[in-house]
Amino acid sequence: MRVRKSVASGLLLLLMIYAISPYVALWRLKSAIDSGDVSTLEAAIDWRSVRDGIKQDIADGIIGPVDSDLSANTLPAFGASFMAGIAGSSVDHDFTPQNIVTVMRQLQSSETSINPFACFDWAFFESPTRFNVTINLPDSDPDEGHLRLRMELHRGWWMLKRAWIPQDLMERASQRT
Repeated sequence: MRVRKSVASGLLLLLMIYAISPYVALWRLKSAIDSGDVSTLEAAIDWRSVRDGIKQDIADGIIGPVDSDLSANTLPAFGASFMAGIAGSSVDHDFTPQNIVTVMRQLQSSETSINPFACFDWAFFESPTRFNVTINLPDSDPDEGHLRLRMELHRGWWMLKRAWIPQDLMERASQRT
């Protein structure tokens, strides 16, 4: 009986640690941004995956410079791919740990301060190895002003694998760089 209680207690403790671990990873990410710890950011974010996701959003016209009304263009597919290529190069060049720290510090010190970790809208496990977070951003459109993050369990650690950045935050960040 005593062994069963010990095993059950141990399993319950492991389950609690597992359930809390993505929040700890988010806290670590926020702390790295606040302190300018570039090496922690490099380790906590799958930069290639996040950049590819942002490039895909730009190519799909969700964010960025691609105009969604290409009907007047005689070469819409070419024009869209050209703009996506330019935007993709910009994402590769500008979306770095150093620039993220710089932009977040500027946004946090501005009159309309942004703390992307202040207001969780929701967070949930999509699967045992995938955790999604939606964060409300102050001074943003309530329907579109959500920063969405997907974290995945990789070799025992939660890593940021995908970010959906609202257009207004992208515009505010680009105005400050």
